Amino acid sequence: MGLAFNRPLPRSTEEKRRAMVITKVVEIADKHTDQLGFLSHVEAVRLFESARSQWYAACGLYNDQSNVGRRLSSVVVKVSVCYELACCVGEEVTVSTRPDSMGTKSFTLKHQLVKSNGRIAIDGCATSVIMDLTNRVAIAVPTCLAAHLPRC
Repeated sequence: MGLAFNRPLPRSTEEKRRAMVITKVVEIADKHTDQLGFLSHVEAVRLFESARSQWYAACGLYNDQSNVGRRLSSVVVKVSVCYELACCVGEEVTVSTRPDSMGTKSFTLKHQLVKSNGRIAIDGCATSVIMDLTNRVAIAVPTCLAAHLPRC
């Protein structure tokens, strides 16, 4: 299971400069499956959640100097998941997370779970905000994340 960083093929030159994709290869194990032997919804969401956390870390959210002394946490406010193909025990899949869009306080990351033959098994998006836990309010998208997100 490796973590790889690469650049996607975004829509513009500016987006090419700053977009970041996080990928991780995972082998589907018994612990990931439901009673029918397929990747369960809960485990698919966990894989996407883990990928999102890795994307935040790669952007420097928790070690960015402008955030020192602040208690920040991401909060998912909307999630959408579309199941295209079943995933079974023993299959290797690639989980990818890429920036999709950004508003003033919210941003959306796109997730995909891709089979070894290149076909998309699960496609999804998660819209999140960053909360200042001390003041319990959503803040503007931090610079370390905004640098990788295309504006709406």
